[in-house]
Order: sequence, then C-alpha cells, then structure tokens
Amino acid sequence: MTLSRRDFLRISADYGTKAAIFAAVAGTTSATLISQFAAKDAQAAKKAKYTIRHGVSVVNPKNEEFLQTRAYDFAKWIEEGSDGEIAVQTLDSGQACAENQCVERVGAGVLDMGNSSAQNAAAVTYHAQALDWPFLWRDPQSLLNLLHDPAMNPVYRDVFRNKYGIEFLYCTNELRDIFMGLKYSDLPEVRHPDGLKGRKLRITNSTMIQNFAESLGMSPVPLAWTETLEGMKSGVVDGMETWGGAAASFGMTKVTAQVLELDFCPGTGSCFMNLRAMERMPGRLQDVVREAARRASEESYHNLLVALNTVTGAGPNPTPESNYVQLQDTMRHVRLSEDEMEAFRERGSVERNGKIYSGIRKELDELAGLDVFGAIAEFEEKVRGQPLNAQKWW
Repeated sequence: MTLSRRDFLRISADYGTKAAIFAAVAGTTSATLISQFAAKDAQAAKKAKYTIRHGVSVVNPKNEEFLQTRAYDFAKWIEEGSDGEIAVQTLDSGQACAENQCVERVGAGVLDMGNSSAQNAAAVTYHAQALDWPFLWRDPQSLLNLLHDPAMNPVYRDVFRNKYGIEFLYCTNELRDIFMGLKYSDLPEVRHPDGLKGRKLRITNSTMIQNFAESLGMSPVPLAWTETLEGMKSGVVDGMETWGGAAASFGMTKVTAQVLELDFCPGTGSCFMNLRAMERMPGRLQDVVREAARRASEESYHNLLVALNTVTGAGPNPTPESNYVQLQDTMRHVRLSEDEMEAFRERGSVERNGKIYSGIRKELDELAGLDVFGAIAEFEEKVRGQPLNAQKWW
C-alpha cells in the first residue's frame, strides 16, 4: 500500500520521522510494526557512539521512486555496517536544507552530511561542476566509473577534500534534457539547434550550464527550483533543463509540451560529508561509510535503469503506468536521430566554443592543479560504453 501524506504526518508526530519513513517504505500503518521499529531504533540510538545528521534536501519517500538516491538505504547500511556504533538521522523533505543550502551547511559543519545536485552545489563549491562538460558523456555509467576509479581522485574527490573540507561520497546520474513549456504544444518538434535560438531557458546556478545555453544561442535565466514550475506555467521561461526523474517527480512534466532528449550533461544527485565529521570517527568506521556509499552508487545506477522505464517513462521501454506515457497526449517525447544529435553536439561542444569555456577551464584547472577537461575527456573516451565498475576509490 502507498502511505498517504496524512498518515505519514500522523506517524511522524507519534513515533518520529524515521518511523514514518519506515512505514512509507514498508507500506504499512500497523501500530504494532511501527512501534516495534521505533523501539528497536531507540535502543540502537542508545548504543551509538557517533550520530550523523544527514540533510537529504528535497528527497522524500514519494519522489525517491523517481530519483533513486538510495538515501534511506544508505543510512541503514551505515548503521548495520557499524553494528550500531553510528546512528544516522535522515532529515528529508527540506527539513534541514534546500538544494542550494545543503553543501554550504555541510561545509560549515551545521550538518554532517548532505545531498544536492552538483549543479546547485557549484554556487558554493565551484569545482562541483567539473564533470558537467556538455555533450562529453554518452552514457551515465562512464561518469560513475570515473568517480569509482582511484586514479581519477585528483580530478574531483581530492579537490573537495583539499579545497572545501568535504568528502564527496557518491552520486546518482541521469543525463539532462530540455523541457519546453506549454507554448510549444502547437509548435513543430524541436529537432535542430536553430529551434532553440533566442529562447529563455531556466538553468541551475551553474557556470557550465550557462555556457551550454549560450553556445546554443539561448538566453539562460537562473531560477530557483521552487520557482520553476510557476515560471513554466506563466511563460516567464520558454523551457528548462533538468533530468527526467526530477521533472516527473516534482510535477514539471505537467507543464511541459516537448521533452527534447539531448542527454547533454550529467544530472547528479550528490551525497557528501563534512571532512571533520568523517575524521572524528576511527578509520574502520570511515570505511563503513565509504562502503555504504559505494553500494548506494551501484544500486542507484541499476535501480535507475528500471525506474526510467517503469516510473519516469524516459527509458527505451516505458511502461503504460510511467509518467511520460501517462502524459503522452499533452507532452511529446522528442527522441533525435544520430544525425540530429550530432548537429547539437557539433554546435554546443566545448572544443567549438573554446572562448565561452576558457574562463571555467582556467578556474577548474587552478583548483585541481591539472588539465581537468583534458583528463576527463581522455578518461571518457577510454571507458565509453563499458559497464559500471563499482570498485573502491579509497
């Protein structure tokens, strides 16, 4: 059964948020089961030597079906792997931080752990966007393979530790598309870069995505996620960029006329931890957290492949009950031919737009002490199309 919002709030008030999350995941309102869980959880908390406060931003049990962050399982794996020495408080539904606040609060030590898209985090931790080169990645697992490869730590993970005092743990990855608003209902499908010229595109607060919009002749409009739905409804923006699971889970597909499947940039839901909080624990418990993160990365990838078909509907074989299929009378899913895709790649590539990207390349290179784009492009070419290798990076 699906837990109603009223039941979730009632259980949360009576037994606590963690018990309400248990009820939502288990699909139960049984007072006996919930009270047993709450009692067991309270007993475990008593013996915990370390408590991690994890602000998972806007994630909640309902949108988790689309996003597959594995945040709730991640907490469970840490607690089980540490035999109760670590307790994790999962603060969801924006209780602890909004998307653009989580990394700032983790860096300051207000929260021990947080979640955010890399693109939103980039406003505070500039290097967060270092993997987001437009049209570089052809599949989601190649980026994940980079994050799992110890040899590639200097490109990304080491910068978080050394420059921001943050340990990057893992991320989901669903490639980003462009969602055009309702004014496109009666217009031809966008199948060429010229169809986007001059259009106002809502973007995350990311230099990389701003550059992408400019490379295609669009006008980037930074707009908070909470304001985007109204912006799409009212026509303040012509379209927005995000990934399918995010758009569907937050109701954005209801105000979308065309989904232009460009897969132009990673859409990563990242999890990270304050380095001081991590290093307060002994090494064996630090490795418990990292192993739980490694597992979350692997399971998120495989679960997303399923959810893209059965929940979001953006996958190659969408099911009738998926979001995209349910909205097919009002929203066209525009899948491009290889020749059409190549026209977008050629127009928006980093190499073609060297002047636009020169500034961000210089800044990222200075942070990492190496040619970031060059190293990532070389790695991507080497692993393109290979399966996920969820190896240890530590």
